[in-house]
Amino acid sequence: MAAEDKRKPMAEGDTALARLEALASDRRARLLDAAEAAFAEAGFAGASMNAILTAAAMSKGQAYYYVHDKGDLYSAVIERALGELVGRMDFSAPLRATTINAFWNGIYAAFERLSGALVADPVMAALGRTMYEGPQTEKALETPLARIRGALELLVEKGQGLGAVRSDMPRALIVDMVLSAARALDRWFAENWDDLSPEEAARLNLEGLKMIRAMVAPTEDERAAGPRVSRPA
Repeated sequence: MAAEDKRKPMAEGDTALARLEALASDRRARLLDAAEAAFAEAGFAGASMNAILTAAAMSKGQAYYYVHDKGDLYSAVIERALGELVGRMDFSAPLRATTINAFWNGIYAAFERLSGALVADPVMAALGRTMYEGPQTEKALETPLARIRGALELLVEKGQGLGAVRSDMPRALIVDMVLSAARALDRWFAENWDDLSPEEAARLNLEGLKMIRAMVAPTEDERAAGPRVSRPA
C-alpha cells in the first residue's frame, strides 16, 4: 500500500515566484516588497519571517500556501530582482550587432546600465550582497542563474558568429567559464560596494568586462581565418 502524502497542498508552480502568481497582484507585491526590504537590511540570516509577514499583513497559513519557508521566499525575491536588473540592462544591441566592436560596445553599455541601476537603488545593491551569505542563498540562485545562463548562451553564439568570441572550444564550456568569471566579479563588487565611488565602480566594472573579453577572444589562427561555424554545446 502506497504511503499517504501528508504534505500540505500548495499553489501550482515549480518555483516560489511562479506559485505567487496565483496571489492577487497587490498582495503579492506587498509580500515581496516587505521581504526584499527585510533581506536587504538584515541579510538572509538576520531577516525574520514573522516580521516580514507582519509587514505584509499576511498570516503564516496564507504565506505557506505559496512558499515553503524563508528560503523559498528569498528565492522569489531574488528571482524577481534579477529579472528586473537583466531587463534594465537590455542586451538587444549586442544581439543585433553586425560587427565585433558593436557587439562588445553593446555589452559594455548593458553593464554600464547595471552599474548605474545599483548606484541609484541602494536597496537592490544591498540585496545583491546577500546572495553570497552561504549555501541557502546559493540554492536560491539556481533558477535565476539558469535563466541568465540561457541568455548568456545566446550572446556567446552571437559573438562566435561575428568572430568576437572564440569557436575552438565547446560553447557550453565557454559559457560556464564566462559565468564563473562574471560571478567572481559580481561577488567582489558585492563585498566592496560600500567602499567604491560611482566613478570607481564604473571603471572597475568596465575593466572586469575587458578581462572577460580577453579570456574569450579568438586565437590568432581564428582571427586570420575569420568567423566560422562554432562548435555546439
